[in-house]
Amino acid sequence: MDTTNGKAALLLVDLQNDFCHPEGTAGKRGKDIHAFHEQMKHMKNLLETARKFKVPVIHVISEHSAWTESPSAIERFGRTNQKRNLSYCEPGSWGAEIHDDFSPLPGEKVVVKNRYSAFVQTNLELLLRSNGIRHLTIIGAYTNVCIDTTARDAFMRDFFVTVPSNCVVSDNEQLHYAALKLLQGTFAKVVHSVEVKKQWKGEK
Repeated sequence: MDTTNGKAALLLVDLQNDFCHPEGTAGKRGKDIHAFHEQMKHMKNLLETARKFKVPVIHVISEHSAWTESPSAIERFGRTNQKRNLSYCEPGSWGAEIHDDFSPLPGEKVVVKNRYSAFVQTNLELLLRSNGIRHLTIIGAYTNVCIDTTARDAFMRDFFVTVPSNCVVSDNEQLHYAALKLLQGTFAKVVHSVEVKKQWKGEK
């Protein structure tokens, strides 16, 4: 992982109550959120390391409402017949809030997205280029959906991309590993978070 070609930043994706808290929508829909516990500990540790070494931190969150959901998105998300109390990340809801373990500090940016990719119709790329950021370390949920899409879009925009394998999660283990395998070497470097920390600390 080479960060010499520009500043590095940590991108946290969709670490919101609806995805990560047992009382959130995913948990109420039967997803095993408790299985995320170990990865979330690694994510929190990496976030703390980024803050310690002054690595810029950007939180990307999802919001979904009648204003942003197209007919194809409604169909794809399986929302056509869903109950309102099982919707994901409605603006202003507790479910849309960032999980307490990852609450932003003053000075950390929050980017709102309405699609899987953190780049689609957001100001993320503007923020990155304005601050000379060329290398993204991407963590969060879900590996095979928003992490995968964001990593691919970042690479296609000529950013260096790293995905720490122990800092991303999915509700499907098979798809989690398949996504990492597809990203590795083509769209991103897939490493353990220990390697990311070494780079931030300036270690070889």
